[in-house]
Amino acid sequence: MYERDELREYIKNSELRIFNKKIKIRLSSELAKKYDKGIYTNYLIRLQKELEMLEKLQIKYPSNAKPFLYLYIVPDDNFIKLLQVPSTFSKGKKGGGKAVTCYDLDGFNLAFGLSQNCLENKDINNKEIERIENEIHELSHIILGQFMAGNQAISEGVAEALPLFGLDLEEEFLSHQEVLVSLDKDKIYSMKELIKKSRERTYGDDPILPGKSCSFRLSYLSSYLFVRGIMEIISEKYCLSKESSIQYFLEILKTCSIRCSNEFLIYDIANALELSEEKLLMEKSVQEKAIHSILEKYSENSKKSIKGR
Repeated sequence: MYERDELREYIKNSELRIFNKKIKIRLSSELAKKYDKGIYTNYLIRLQKELEMLEKLQIKYPSNAKPFLYLYIVPDDNFIKLLQVPSTFSKGKKGGGKAVTCYDLDGFNLAFGLSQNCLENKDINNKEIERIENEIHELSHIILGQFMAGNQAISEGVAEALPLFGLDLEEEFLSHQEVLVSLDKDKIYSMKELIKKSRERTYGDDPILPGKSCSFRLSYLSSYLFVRGIMEIISEKYCLSKESSIQYFLEILKTCSIRCSNEFLIYDIANALELSEEKLLMEKSVQEKAIHSILEKYSENSKKSIKGR
């Protein structure tokens, strides 16, 4: 069923503000007054620092592009409709943000859509690890958008892997670390199961800790473990650094996602890496490899966690 693109209409009538040489803002004239008063400044400074963290991965974009990051700020009372927030995540929410289509040619393929209350009067020194990881997760979606679109299971896995694995935030994110190393194998989804959940629109409907971010949903944990495991396989197979293995995987996704989707995308990734198609799709050995890697890397914290259970 066709739905009118209301965000496009909103952006068409928006005002532009240039925060710095990397970040541009689009918002209504009413919200622009708040921007001009500096109400959003603390949040934007924090976001700039998080973007700079991701830049340490030195990701090279197709065509050597150097796009602007666009923030599309929308009113609180209409954010669910404008940003098309899925019902799984919108229940009871009074604000939020997600990657959305970018309508500006000098930007990434995706923009960061946010309700205004996500930016207002924020503490510039807030270093809560869950918040930082969650915001870098959304920025990671925007980076991935330069290489591929679609396949929720892979997309969410990459969005988790860039901050947790690439930037080592998992080292500080102890509550997440504890969940991973104590995760029962039977609760981890295979890629086949994750694709099925995406088709049925049940991806992400499986929180394991109340009141936590999407990082604590079984779908997201499974996607993360898969992508992390693949990146580690690439690193070992081709003797690459962590940063180079991330770049290599993104380039695989770019070529594979043009040709294939869903299960066939997993097959194509398997062929690109000379792995078993069926094992990558149906089994969980890659995810288990990632858990073992986490256990080894954070053995002291992990052993304490498991011992206390």
